[in-house]
Amino acid sequence: MEYDNIIRQVGEFGKYQKVFMVIVAISSIFNAMTTFALNFVFGEHAHRCKISALDDHYTSPGTVFLNTTNGIQEYNVTECQIQTNGTTTKCNDWIYDSSLFEATIISKFDVVCDEKLYRAHFLMGHYVGLLIGSILSGLLSDLWGRKPTMLVGITMLLFSMGLRPFMPYFALVSILEFFNGAGSMISYICPFIILTEMVGPKQRILANFAVYITFCVGNYILLLLAYFLRDWSVLYFAITIFVAAYMIVMFFISESPRWLLSRGRKKEALVILKKMAIFNGKILNISVDDVVVKDIHRTSFLDFVKTLIKSKKLIGRLLVICLNWFAIAMTYYGISMNVAKFSGDVFVNFAASSSAEFFGIIFCWLVTDRVGRKGLFCTAMILGGVTCICTIFTSLYADKSMLWLTTTLAMVGKFFCTITFFVIYIFTAELFPTVLRASVIGVASMTGRFGSISSAYVGELGDIIQSRFGVALPLMILGGFGLMAGLLSLTLPDTTNTCLPESIDDAKEIQVSKKNGNGTAVNECELETLTEKI
Repeated sequence: MEYDNIIRQVGEFGKYQKVFMVIVAISSIFNAMTTFALNFVFGEHAHRCKISALDDHYTSPGTVFLNTTNGIQEYNVTECQIQTNGTTTKCNDWIYDSSLFEATIISKFDVVCDEKLYRAHFLMGHYVGLLIGSILSGLLSDLWGRKPTMLVGITMLLFSMGLRPFMPYFALVSILEFFNGAGSMISYICPFIILTEMVGPKQRILANFAVYITFCVGNYILLLLAYFLRDWSVLYFAITIFVAAYMIVMFFISESPRWLLSRGRKKEALVILKKMAIFNGKILNISVDDVVVKDIHRTSFLDFVKTLIKSKKLIGRLLVICLNWFAIAMTYYGISMNVAKFSGDVFVNFAASSSAEFFGIIFCWLVTDRVGRKGLFCTAMILGGVTCICTIFTSLYADKSMLWLTTTLAMVGKFFCTITFFVIYIFTAELFPTVLRASVIGVASMTGRFGSISSAYVGELGDIIQSRFGVALPLMILGGFGLMAGLLSLTLPDTTNTCLPESIDDAKEIQVSKKNGNGTAVNECELETLTEKI
């Protein structure tokens, strides 16, 4: 008896899986909190040159009158220069506006003026961490197991967040940001993988939804914390407490039985499956000898790569998937990590961005199985790309009173990007076989991290090209990549209600879901089971 048949006997989505889903999905909350905290601790922080020790009250850049020993002295100050008596000099000390934030990483280490480009380098460190996390999440979860790898990710988050406020140098904070990025990616990918493998085919969308919706909950929790905790070190300590509390919960989750079987560890898998059956009110009367594990489950990574290269269909499919991951990640992080640069209040912008993501996920939950993976994905990619490109018109031809329209278009683009991010995980998982599913997701996600890294510098183009066109250029680039990737994704097969492919041949032969007389998609796994019974 193979795993899919066993999971039907113990219950495809019983009490055990429901409790398990809640516990595991919580980890993605910390991905959101630790990543997007940068909008508040490393975003724009209003500042100007500090004239002297007597200059202890922030005012906007412009003319400043200071009472000195020589009387009242007039200074013309900007964010980076001081002009007095016709002489202009660069400043090396700054005073920051404490009305919005009491302290940030920007004010702590004076990452302004000539050092401003270090912001992009800092973000790149985070995105490189996401890249390494993508690789490790796939390779280690296939090698060590889903649970141990997930524990590694949470541990990285705990130490990278807790130690950062004590670091005396910006370089050390940046290094810890790298580990934060790696840990946050591992703590998102591993829960998705293990939940996908713990439920039946009909519940895969629900598993993906659970991980993503808790990610959104993390955004809202972060928003509340950041609103009341305006000091970056205090905010980081608060997030660290949340992560530390979850470490205790980690001891109550089990390993993926599907992964254990793929490694030939039948006894361990059977213990978990029988426990699942008891919780679900089912009876599983099988022995270790009754469990069938296909030889393909032990295929090495090298053999898989060789087979993949020989198949034009699979290698082409992988390239299209990777391009889409690149475009989605670049757009998603390009918008999400730069909400402080849009017009309006940073908290309102972050709330709007988080809400666009939240409603995008709800939309996916309601329509993905009805519309199909491919139809929804391609439509969202194309519309999202077009929406971002349209910001050139509002930036070039609308006056300042209409700047909110550019922000609105960006949030609509974020809505469509959320849809594609939701579907791409499950889409990728269903296109490749079980034995290396985690590795393939890791490789595809790794490609997306290059998109994330690119977004760190794309987001700075508006500051480099200080014009109305410069404001629109980042969103135009994001939209252009999204549109191109969306058109290419039309070549992919639809995987709605198909069985997870177990072998290379299964992956090659994925067909569009069949439909019954009412136009409702029929589960291919169920069709195979019915055929076997007949």
